[in-house]
Amino acid sequence: MTVLPVLLGLTACVDAKPTTSGDDLRYGAAPAPHPDVTLRPDVVVVPGGSGAVRAVTDGGLIWRLDPDAGNADLLAPGKVMFVTGRGVGRVIDARRDGQDLAVAIGPVDITDVIQDGEFTSEQPVSLAGATPYQFDDAFWSHPDASTPRSAPAATAALDHSPAATADALTSAGARPVTATLPLTTGSARAGELVAEGFCCADGVGARFSYRDSGLDLSGTIAFVMKQPSAKIHLVIDGAEVTAAELQIRGAAGIRVQVDATTRTGQNVHPVVFVPVTFSVPLESILGIPFSATVRQSIGIRTGFSAGHTTIRATGEYSLGGTMGFGYADGRFGPRWPGGLREKSSLVDSVDGTSVGANALLIDYDVKFFVGLGAVVFTAGLYAALTTTVGITRGSSIGFGGLQGLANREGCNRADLTINATYGIGYSIPALVVKVINFFLRIFNARPIAAEGGIPVPPPVVNLVNEHWITNRPVCRH
Repeated sequence: MTVLPVLLGLTACVDAKPTTSGDDLRYGAAPAPHPDVTLRPDVVVVPGGSGAVRAVTDGGLIWRLDPDAGNADLLAPGKVMFVTGRGVGRVIDARRDGQDLAVAIGPVDITDVIQDGEFTSEQPVSLAGATPYQFDDAFWSHPDASTPRSAPAATAALDHSPAATADALTSAGARPVTATLPLTTGSARAGELVAEGFCCADGVGARFSYRDSGLDLSGTIAFVMKQPSAKIHLVIDGAEVTAAELQIRGAAGIRVQVDATTRTGQNVHPVVFVPVTFSVPLESILGIPFSATVRQSIGIRTGFSAGHTTIRATGEYSLGGTMGFGYADGRFGPRWPGGLREKSSLVDSVDGTSVGANALLIDYDVKFFVGLGAVVFTAGLYAALTTTVGITRGSSIGFGGLQGLANREGCNRADLTINATYGIGYSIPALVVKVINFFLRIFNARPIAAEGGIPVPPPVVNLVNEHWITNRPVCRH
């Protein structure tokens, strides 16, 4: 089986009016004091926001700041840095490096930042018009690699003291973030895998291609949306979430198209995360620069039983409504889109030739966050849909031998499963956590968990579990 996971983050900030500051566009908007909001005692706000930021590593782990910025001298391990809505996290290490202050941060929960406050978006905020950011050298983009790829200087120091290793890491990989307007797509490449994420006016999704080891695969998968928007309500009292609501409006369906050819029948096993983020910096709610983040991941598995095989398919299914949840009195009440309808049949579209049975399995996860942070370090309210599409093409030989092969005969099966998850807190892909914890050991910091926040029962809700088989008697035995 081939496994090709692709991580794609698509970010659009939530609030009423856009800001045009170049530094805000790169690094996020600054927090501002408000009489109705209290931050936690260990939060260090760096005045000047993005103007105090000089560079950030692609993975968002290390922020290089102006050491003369206000409160910069208070940043120390254990404190929570709050420089912008994107630059917020638990300080792991802080040290001078040349003319900069290099600060390594880890994830925080939203209640690690806010002590008291009530935040409401009065009207649904459009998610259209996002800006792409490239993070092609993120330190977690190759989680199967023996050493992280974005810090060559750090990996060279691994045989030396922890202090020397940390010094090398803080000096490696940081650069000014770049953003391009007004594009709505962003692409990244890692080895033979190329992925292009798109967002957000008509939905979120990714186009992907992979060419290696005799396998030529391409396709598109998307969560289709119409006029997508987000709306939130969040009450934090005494560093505890007492009430919350998240609405993601505009869900319209799932669309998938895939085309695969193998000359050898060989199934390869690369694991690659390719990050692409999309962001629109906007003004904050009561001084807190929340953002709405759309994060995607794709996993593709192939099961070819013979060489010189082709398999292709396309299909679309509508799914309408609002996704999200409410939270009060310690209990959740989720809301999910429903009414699955077939717009174009996946099973009827399956085509290909092979002397053996072959299969493709696509796992697609789209997760919506509203909260603080960037890339994978995002905490707040979230709702997600995980879609699994299975495509099976039977052998053509069973339909009259070579004649069946010539006529492209075969039995088809298509499977569609959609599961939903939701919660309050943070959620980081497990393989990414593994690499992050590698770096945390360098700083003698405690490892992080893949998830944190308020436990949600049940953790997964099954919305759709359907399968279709070619409507021929020989295919139903």
